Amino acid sequence: MERLSASTSFPPNVVGPKFDRASLKPGIVHLGFGAFHRAHQAVYTDVALEADFGDWGIVGVSLRSSDMIRDLKAQDHLFSVTSRGGDAQEIRVVGSVIGGLSASEEREDLLALLADPAIRIVSITVTEKAYGIDPLTGGLDRAHPAVAADLATPGTHGGDRRYRRRPGAAA
Repeated sequence: MERLSASTSFPPNVVGPKFDRASLKPGIVHLGFGAFHRAHQAVYTDVALEADFGDWGIVGVSLRSSDMIRDLKAQDHLFSVTSRGGDAQEIRVVGSVIGGLSASEEREDLLALLADPAIRIVSITVTEKAYGIDPLTGGLDRAHPAVAADLATPGTHGGDRRYRRRPGAAA
C-alpha cells in the first residue's frame, strides 16, 4: 500500500484539503497532539481554512512519544479521519497540520517556536493518560512515573533539573 503524502491522488470518496497547503505557515502550536486533537481541532481548522483561508498552519507537539511525529513527517503531516453517522461515511484527509515536534527530543526547537511572534494560538489537549489518577481510588496515583518524579523533586519540572525554579522566581 502506498503511504499517504502530498502527491497522493485521492479517490472520489475521499475529501482532501481544499486550500493551498504550501501557503500555510506556523500559526498554531498544539500541545498533546493525540487522536482527540487530530480528529477534532485539526479537522475544524481544515474547515475554517476552506471557508476563509488564512495561513494558520498547525504544528503538533507530542509530549510523550516521538513515534507519531516521525510517522506524520513521513507522510507530509497528512492523516485521514473517518466520520460515520447512520449509513453515511466521510473520509477526510486533514491538511491543516504542517509540522510536528517531539517535546522530549526537540525541546529547544519547541521553545523557539513558542517564542515566535508568528504563533498566534497555543492550545493543549489533556486526556486521561496524563491525569495520573489511581483507577481504584479515583485519587492521585502517587506511583505514576510522572507524578512520582514531580513529588520526588518538587522544585523541578518532571524531575528534570534544567527546569528548576530560580530562587525568588514566581512558582
